Amino acid sequence: MIEKVGGVQGITGLTGITKTTKKSLPGVRDFAKILDELQQFEQQTNSVMKEVASGNLDKLPEAITMASQLDLAVQMVIQVRNRLMEGFQEFMRIAM
Repeated sequence: MIEKVGGVQGITGLTGITKTTKKSLPGVRDFAKILDELQQFEQQTNSVMKEVASGNLDKLPEAITMASQLDLAVQMVIQVRNRLMEGFQEFMRIAM
């Protein structure tokens, strides 16, 4: 018997960009766009996983591939965020 597959959990800690921030800095707009695309891809992945969980095993290879791609995309976005934070902290040290 095949057990229900759990969906990919929501991405936390990657949001929080306000509309005023998006308007003021072009780099933030680009990063916000990446986050939006990542969220859309997460929703697509969850949809395919729900199909697999409901018994549509034809979608299993696609679900596995999408889950792996989503994991890599999240890791990449986290690394970009970390580098941005390191750059900001370095800038703050120089500014003082």
